[in-house]
Amino acid sequence: MGFSFAQTKIGVTAGLNVSSYSGDVSDAVNFKAGFQAGLVMDLGISKSFSVIPELLFSQRGAKYKDINISETLNYLQIPINAAYKLDAGYGSNVIIFAGPYFGYGISGSDGVKFGSKPSELKPFDFGIDFGIGYEYEKIFFKLQCNPGFLNMSNVDNLSARNMNIAITVGYFFN
Repeated sequence: MGFSFAQTKIGVTAGLNVSSYSGDVSDAVNFKAGFQAGLVMDLGISKSFSVIPELLFSQRGAKYKDINISETLNYLQIPINAAYKLDAGYGSNVIIFAGPYFGYGISGSDGVKFGSKPSELKPFDFGIDFGIGYEYEKIFFKLQCNPGFLNMSNVDNLSARNMNIAITVGYFFN
């Protein structure tokens, strides 16, 4: 009886985000564009199943409707996804994935700060990451959604949570 470890791949990823806020402020905001980029690892458990952690710089935020101001929130984000890979032939796979993400706010535009004061946003973010992708040999594409679960607002009785949709491309070095 033999046992072998599946392949581990390391690569880079980058793409376009469109983000906004959900919660009490959702009627006052629209989606805004940003980007994300970082490192990705595919820990192959079997041919069809992987655990895929990433370390990302991710821009979030929203555009306010009435005052035409756009907020950009910069996060370090770690999604950890379980991925199921369906063989699509010719060295390619369709990927379905989901898992938690953890984020930490590092900076913001237009005076937005992270902290514990009512005028600041809470720096910790947590939510779910899920989506679908396609990989061909060393290149992959993903469409993913990241709804946040934690309230970013330090103001009593006001809820604001991150909501993000991303389209990314990546490349594995091995």
